[in-house]
Amino acid sequence: MTEPSTTLNGILNQRVMLEQPAEGYRVAIDTVLLAAAVPALTGDAVLDLGCGVGGAMLCVACRVPGLRGTGIDIQQDLVDLCVRNIARNGFASGLSARRADATALPEDLNGLFDHAMMNPPYHDEACHDVSSNEVKRTANAAKSGDLPLWIASARAALKPSGTLTIIHRADKRGDILSCLEKGFGNVAVFSPQPRSGMPSKRIIIAARKDAPFVVHDDIPFVLHTDTGSYTEEAESIFRHCERLVLDVG
Repeated sequence: MTEPSTTLNGILNQRVMLEQPAEGYRVAIDTVLLAAAVPALTGDAVLDLGCGVGGAMLCVACRVPGLRGTGIDIQQDLVDLCVRNIARNGFASGLSARRADATALPEDLNGLFDHAMMNPPYHDEACHDVSSNEVKRTANAAKSGDLPLWIASARAALKPSGTLTIIHRADKRGDILSCLEKGFGNVAVFSPQPRSGMPSKRIIIAARKDAPFVVHDDIPFVLHTDTGSYTEEAESIFRHCERLVLDVG
């Protein structure tokens, strides 16, 4: 059987090179924003639930020396690409990937991680037209009830006081916060605006395991100037691999 065609693309100003499917789900700015918001330090262990080709995990590793990372994804083709991307970018000693279901975390991953991150499927397959491309459909279309399972898996994977970072659709804010009430707190909500004054299409939510449930106000962040170029703040993340700070206590 012929393997699906792939392309090789650079992100973070070519610091990270990604082989990814030519058609279907493709790494985008969501991946870089998610990685930038993970508060990992040197030597920390990070779990990437639904890692795809490894974009977010590699972005965190690029920023944080000595990171230990594990990616899981239900699609073996993407796991294979993730493993190749880990080697291509020189992180084989610290990062790994395996096939596993983010809605049913393997028991051997419980309690191992300082941080978990996720870019879960955005669309309810019962309510949206889904892609005819199998890879993209699996990555983007969630079954009813999946989101609480993803969050429960993250909680099980985390050490005491570990952090969870999520990127999702802005209209899922209430659903996510409802899920986080069961075992997370010190919640920070970040709202990246396409341009000043425009509503956010995405949100990034960060929380700490077993902390008191308090939600900090949405933190605005403007991605583009009126001319379409990145703002200085966005440039620091997308070009210079800097961290996006969300205070989770």
